[in-house]
Amino acid sequence: MRFRPVRTWLSWWVAAFLVCLGPGLHAVDTTRINGIDYVPLAEIGGSLGMDVQWLKSGERLRLKSEWTTMDFTVHRRDFTLNGTTLNLGWPIGTKGGQLYLSEVDYEKTLQPVLTPQVFDHVPKLYRIVIDPGHGGKDPGAQNRGLKVAEKTVVLDVAKRLKANLEKLGYKVSLTRDDDRYLELTDRSAVANRARADLFISLHFNATGSSSVSGLETYVFTAENMPSSSRGKLLGSDRRDYDGNENDTWNMLVGYYVQRELVDQTHADDRGVKRARFTVLRDLQMPGILIEGGFVTSSSEGPKIGSASYRQKLADAIADGVVTYQRTLNRLRGRG
Repeated sequence: MRFRPVRTWLSWWVAAFLVCLGPGLHAVDTTRINGIDYVPLAEIGGSLGMDVQWLKSGERLRLKSEWTTMDFTVHRRDFTLNGTTLNLGWPIGTKGGQLYLSEVDYEKTLQPVLTPQVFDHVPKLYRIVIDPGHGGKDPGAQNRGLKVAEKTVVLDVAKRLKANLEKLGYKVSLTRDDDRYLELTDRSAVANRARADLFISLHFNATGSSSVSGLETYVFTAENMPSSSRGKLLGSDRRDYDGNENDTWNMLVGYYVQRELVDQTHADDRGVKRARFTVLRDLQMPGILIEGGFVTSSSEGPKIGSASYRQKLADAIADGVVTYQRTLNRLRGRG
């Protein structure tokens, strides 16, 4: 596996920690835009000790420190953090010539990655459950021309990832280790019974266009936020699920894993996204769902069919987990 040099990672962490010691949300004014509470990005930047730079006046804004760069565009539901895309629940707002971030995105998307030290109940990380999606009667996504079935390739990645993580000292189990069908609720139940500290569900994507490609990592959608696939809030979005208990840590590990996947595979970055997937809904520990590319892609499909590429995916996910572990250790005062 490829690990980031310790000095580089520590520099990133120390810089992020130092620039984020400013006042919290209570010191930042909020305003209503389309019925949603928003926070001025310029004030967020100031509270974090970051420079505020207009890339295009009134439209594109950059918050920048020595080690951290975030780019925001008006009306978009995503932004980049050091080049990695994170999707937002609500679009970037505008009012009086300023750009705004929704308050819920500040608390559930930005703070978990930039200032995890402000949150309580830092989890431990030892037991990991890996969930190879589909199986048995459910083949998942398919590329019949390449003879690639999602249920087969995700199981292969899961076994490779398990081996990687076990070498690092983690206790790892799979929801399935052969070609069998499991209900979605059974998968999270396996992790809950195991008292896992992290749940990783593995999948591959498919679409009708062979030109669509890229990686995406999903976390469970926060309360009072629409999932990435739609823009309107539904009644069911206003409730708190078991999977929301770890909103902070879901986002943090999701960011680290997505960053490593894109960095190591050079695949298109479709970002960290949110969905109320059944497999994530009932989790009693942090969890993510990874879509490792499109089997239907003319460029990605053959790679997914390659054992060496699947090993690269497993290595990248493991590296993301290790970075997450290091952050938890620091937050818990262990180095």
